[in-house]
Amino acid sequence: MKAANRISGPQGRSRTGAILTSPRSVDLYFVIGLLLLSFEFVQIGNARLSQLWAIAMLALFLVKKSVRVQGREALAFGQFIAVALLLTGLSGYDRIKAAEQIVKFVVVYPAFYLVGRSFGRQYLGRGLPIGYVMLFAFLLIQFVVQKLNLPVLYHTVDFMEDSLHGTFHERNQLAIFFFCIAFLLFLQSQKRVSDVAWFLALGVSVALLSGSKTVLVPCGIVLITQIRNRIFLKIIAVVAGVIVYYFTFSKQLSGDALSVKLEQERGLAFIISLGLVAKDWIGHGFGFVESYFATSPISVIGLGEGTNSIFCSPLDLMLIAGVPGVIAWLVFFGGVGSGWRTMLCLSPLAAWSLTNPIHQSELAYFICGYLVSWGRGSVPLAATRNSVRGVQTMRHTFRSHRFNRRMS
Repeated sequence: MKAANRISGPQGRSRTGAILTSPRSVDLYFVIGLLLLSFEFVQIGNARLSQLWAIAMLALFLVKKSVRVQGREALAFGQFIAVALLLTGLSGYDRIKAAEQIVKFVVVYPAFYLVGRSFGRQYLGRGLPIGYVMLFAFLLIQFVVQKLNLPVLYHTVDFMEDSLHGTFHERNQLAIFFFCIAFLLFLQSQKRVSDVAWFLALGVSVALLSGSKTVLVPCGIVLITQIRNRIFLKIIAVVAGVIVYYFTFSKQLSGDALSVKLEQERGLAFIISLGLVAKDWIGHGFGFVESYFATSPISVIGLGEGTNSIFCSPLDLMLIAGVPGVIAWLVFFGGVGSGWRTMLCLSPLAAWSLTNPIHQSELAYFICGYLVSWGRGSVPLAATRNSVRGVQTMRHTFRSHRFNRRMS
């Protein structure tokens, strides 16, 4: 009996644990997570399916002791949350949905970030379980879902007009999703002409279908920062993106359309937000932005009741917690303190967050965590080649030494 218990006990548990974190299981978890992240309208109670997935994955990775946090990450997060909670409880500003924001920033967003960190380490040595063909197929599915107006998965959004947003709440969320996954694929590629063509084709397709013109900016940053020693290829790719941007979206950035954005939308929101920061640079806590713009005598297009952040992520985080908010943005979206390679990996999202509130996106935290692990753990191609050459040289030297000894 003791022998039987020894065989079926610890070994059985270890086999089960190995199955839970085997490469195939991790691939399955990853694909399921991406699917659930895209189904933004599907909820159980007040929780999205993707949020439940993130909590479950975090629990699994914690049990397997595969969750790692840097000291600077813990410090930046702790300072931001402590100051934001203190301001929320003590300052006398009116608030809307402050409790909901607290749950997101204290529980949901950190869970996605840590899960992303764990997945980033998992895929350092092997390829992702998806490819560009699957991404294009899923983009087609988004188009079909919207055209058929499928219940549960799709809800009509008035201000989206004819733009493609599919199973997402808005078109920018769809653009962030497809860009981020394509970016992960591009990082693992050999940066050949075909890889650049696939990546750029997906970015242009998403921009044309969704009308999200800003997605082309991070695409250009990726091509500039991730392609090495191919200046001509960089120039061709960037020029192609600029041509598409000019002929497709130039009308939206000129004349009356530009005046509206500057005087009634983003420009006005930026000026008002700067005034709020100058008035109280310590911060205002959670739930303040939505309450302020909902009751403000100055109407700003896109802000008010139902919108809990302004268009600029670092400025919005500063409205919440002052300087600790900016520090949190620098650490988690800018990669400050994690090395130059990590900062280059995060630079497209950091630039995008200057004009879009992606700090309110669960997917953004998931991808940021992934990119931090990738930037800190991946080996540059040149370094890999040098190490291989070094090993080959050592082998050649050793063989020559053995041959000379035999001859002597």
